[in-house]
Amino acid sequence: MLGLAVVLAGMALAFWLVLGPSSDWEGAAKFMHFALLLSCFLVIGGGVRLVFPDKSADEVAESAG
Repeated sequence: MLGLAVVLAGMALAFWLVLGPSSDWEGAAKFMHFALLLSCFLVIGGGVRLVFPDKSADEVAESAG
């Protein structure tokens, strides 16, 4: 449930950054905008890992046999 909330929050912020704010940002603000957009993708990826956690090879072997 937490992973889904994180993914939705990251997507909402990314959509707002792409479609919402004014496009007349100049200089350092433009780079901060880009960095914040890239961090949204990291947040979305982290949320997906919360929803679908990786299982190590040891856990798979124990459950199979």
